Amino acid sequence: MCGITGTMHFTGRSRGTSCPDLADVRAMTGALAHRGPHGEGHWSVPGVTLGHRRLAIVDLSDAGAQPMSHAGLTVTYNGELYNYQALRKQLAGGHRFTSTTDTEVVLAAWRRWGAGALDRFEGMYAFAIVDHHRRRLHLVRDRLGIKPLYYHHGQGFVVFASEVRALLHVPQVPREPDLDAWTRQLLCSSTLQVDREATLVRGVRALPAATCMTVDSDGHAGVDRYWCLPHGRSAAAPVPGRAAATELHALLSASVAGMRMGDVGVASFLSGGLDSATITVTAAATAPITALTLAYADPTTGLVDPDDEDLRHSRILAATHPAGIQHEVRTPPLTLRLADLDAVCDLAAISEDPRHIGILANYRAVADLGLRVVLNGQGADELMGGYVNLESFASHLLDVHHPHRGTITRLPGSRQAAALSAEVLRHRDQAHHDVLAFHQALPGPPLEAAHRLLVALQLSRIVQFEDHLAMAAGVEARFPFLDHRIAEWCFNRPFTDHLSPRTQQGKHLLRSAMTCVLPPELLNRPKQVFPHPDPAGLHRNLAALAAEHEDALRADALVTHLLDLPAPGQLPTLTPATLWLLLMMWRWHTALKSLPPPDALSLRESAPAERTPVR
Repeated sequence: MCGITGTMHFTGRSRGTSCPDLADVRAMTGALAHRGPHGEGHWSVPGVTLGHRRLAIVDLSDAGAQPMSHAGLTVTYNGELYNYQALRKQLAGGHRFTSTTDTEVVLAAWRRWGAGALDRFEGMYAFAIVDHHRRRLHLVRDRLGIKPLYYHHGQGFVVFASEVRALLHVPQVPREPDLDAWTRQLLCSSTLQVDREATLVRGVRALPAATCMTVDSDGHAGVDRYWCLPHGRSAAAPVPGRAAATELHALLSASVAGMRMGDVGVASFLSGGLDSATITVTAAATAPITALTLAYADPTTGLVDPDDEDLRHSRILAATHPAGIQHEVRTPPLTLRLADLDAVCDLAAISEDPRHIGILANYRAVADLGLRVVLNGQGADELMGGYVNLESFASHLLDVHHPHRGTITRLPGSRQAAALSAEVLRHRDQAHHDVLAFHQALPGPPLEAAHRLLVALQLSRIVQFEDHLAMAAGVEARFPFLDHRIAEWCFNRPFTDHLSPRTQQGKHLLRSAMTCVLPPELLNRPKQVFPHPDPAGLHRNLAALAAEHEDALRADALVTHLLDLPAPGQLPTLTPATLWLLLMMWRWHTALKSLPPPDALSLRESAPAERTPVR
């Protein structure tokens, strides 16, 4: 896991056109130091520059330094190729390896198979490869979009980075909010954005998942989508019942085993739920693993709640595997300061959830244990029907007990933010319509289509913020349920197979797969929504922050454009969700404006603004 940056200049650009240079790429790379604390490197030839920050996990020696070059190719790479050792054996006859890294395997595979190598890769990755002879730049992102990659296609150049904040260290990249993207996120939430390339910054785009974008020296960009969820049933009929559970267990075992690769220790999160317990116990079956549980102390007594269900269930699992699970319980402080808000602020998309602070605390606890990698249970709910018995799913997507195709029409409105301005609300019908049109175009019966929607839109946002928060702590998050073979398996069968025939509860096949492995208390535990540990304290703290900074909030042009605020002195009456959104919007805009000012000379040739900007 690392941070990557780079730029390519186009031939035939107008004389005097300002383009990013090596100094700009160095500035971008420096802005990603948290993603790669173990090394920094750059590679530059006339017209092309690459940068890299390294979080050393595979081959900790200097042989793993990047950017890495071989036989007319240079790569800057972020991620993990879990099957790199098998690929290395296939490639050994035609390539003399000088390191034991997966990065070098990517280079050798690209040299032999070109973009066809992507069909052989198993992992999470975002990388850029420069073909010296053809003078082409290839930008690539993994199948499920776990690793991020953002870019700006400017006049005479393209520039890219792992984070939007890094891109904005380049003077030629606009530093203006994209008001259309803001409007759509507020009207439908960041979890229902049908334009999956949009970011909150004008002119900055996200490379979509499962995409290889090839940029030629003249600036022409071609895009190839190299993978998608299966649309029809597999040629072989899905196996029923117990045999299906055995298949799933084998897939999970292979996924977890592959994700333990590396030359550093690997931990797992353990919340006491089915997903984290499945990953932890599967990992412990092959080698001992450190399992981390966070428990919050009562603000008044300083003691952990003895009735904490997550902690209780986590301890049950740890007790059944004393040799395989080293259980670590951490109690982070319950704070809410501007610094906490700033720490979770991602310039690509708005943080709508105060629980992001707690998720960041999870990753910081991993780092405090001296570990660099953690297994995370995200993805099972979207792939296996984990939400179907929640009221929010039944009311806004599909009630599996009383199915009706019209239920989905309530979904966009259910995620709309409150206190929106008249200007934002003017676009509500179109934004909601676009989400429903996206859903209508998805294949499969209603239950399957609803989960395709969740995978395409909600899950992509979830892994985006998980990566952002993990890397803010200098930790690599891996997601065993998001092995693409598991995703394909889940959608290569009737989605109703994931529901219990008796209760219609989701994750039926997952529970069947783990029946002989997990204690009954965990196996049968209902789906839990990760709560904030102190809702009343959260509201008090948010209200206090809003009151303290009311003048700054009301003076912010983005806030006043997008939100309809109550009368002076009444901000504390807003709900916690609205207070959080208000404060995060202000901190987002503050972060955008506080970046180093661009050199006015270098902006002389930049494109004019398309509209009057909110600054």
